[in-house]
Amino acid sequence: MDRVIGQPHALNQLHAQLASGRVHHAQIFHGPAGVGKFTTALAFARVLLCHEPVADLTGRLSACGTCRSCQLFGEPNASDSAGKTSGGHPDLHVVNKELARYSDNRQTRDRKLTTIPVEVLREALLGPAYRAPQLGHGKVFIVDEAELLNTAGQNALLKTLEEPPASDAGGGTTIILVTSNEDRLLPTIRSRCQRIAFVPLPDAELDRYLQQHAADLEPVERAWLVGYAQGSLGRAKLALDHRLTEWASVVLGQLERLAMGHAAPRLGADLAERINGFAEAWVKAHANASKEAANKLAAGLMFSLIATHARQQLAKRAEGCDPADPVAAETELSPWLAVIDALGVAEARLRSNVNLGLTCDGLASQVALALTDRHAALGNFRGRA
Repeated sequence: MDRVIGQPHALNQLHAQLASGRVHHAQIFHGPAGVGKFTTALAFARVLLCHEPVADLTGRLSACGTCRSCQLFGEPNASDSAGKTSGGHPDLHVVNKELARYSDNRQTRDRKLTTIPVEVLREALLGPAYRAPQLGHGKVFIVDEAELLNTAGQNALLKTLEEPPASDAGGGTTIILVTSNEDRLLPTIRSRCQRIAFVPLPDAELDRYLQQHAADLEPVERAWLVGYAQGSLGRAKLALDHRLTEWASVVLGQLERLAMGHAAPRLGADLAERINGFAEAWVKAHANASKEAANKLAAGLMFSLIATHARQQLAKRAEGCDPADPVAAETELSPWLAVIDALGVAEARLRSNVNLGLTCDGLASQVALALTDRHAALGNFRGRA
């Protein structure tokens, strides 16, 4: 686990469990997306499944790297068939929505990959959890995006959490729920799990990573990426891999045109084209990936880009507002607040499966109205002044 970037508090909790020899059978790794929850879950599993863990000078345990388990423990790939790791470890089970493609149930196979169906949970976790470990050192189940479990799935999981498989000479079973939206897990689930909190990474960590892995970036681009990532290394990597700096140049440039009172007729089309292009590339690069889920991922990145810019504009303009003149402050700030509200509406529409193009056109219209009104209002206000 020494390769995990940041997260000292979470790692200290996990090392304390290992040192005590009392690892909780059910854990929730919760926190923002892209901050290392899944990576840490895999590193923790590697230690749990190792036959001969070794201790460093401080007493912290790590995997030996040479036993049969460590040799089988390949780097994970969520797109591998049946959610296996690329090394094919028989006692490590990654449960995700993509497993629906391999379900014994045809209806489950044909379902859109936007949730983790209860049938998948039964086939990939609830049944195997009670079988003996093949290597004799326990089993680990990692449920990625656990918030995608519906109520039926969570209730089915609850019985296993309440009555976990007995620990014996062959080792116990550990279930790790990885989620970026813990509130969507039932209180009964949360209360039966050891909760491990993950937090956004410091900007200095992200800047250091970008300097090491994207040395050709200009300082201005690197600074923008650090601000956009908001503590998420996963988001920074996506921004690098999919050239989101180009998104920023095109989309934010049009927002600035609107704020100056000019038209931006292609804004809706540009949003939709970039979101769709990202989703198509994502599906090609990830076997069994869902186009619909990829669209929502790309839309989330695009909306976050606009929201980050809007918040930056709010902060910048708030500094110049006179506290004694609330009318002027409202005139200056309310349009960017309206942009953030418009993003909330667009997100709700996508969750309701409204067509992507219509959603982007609607968002562009609302943003244009808010910023055009801002320009007109500022002109009127300054004229009266």
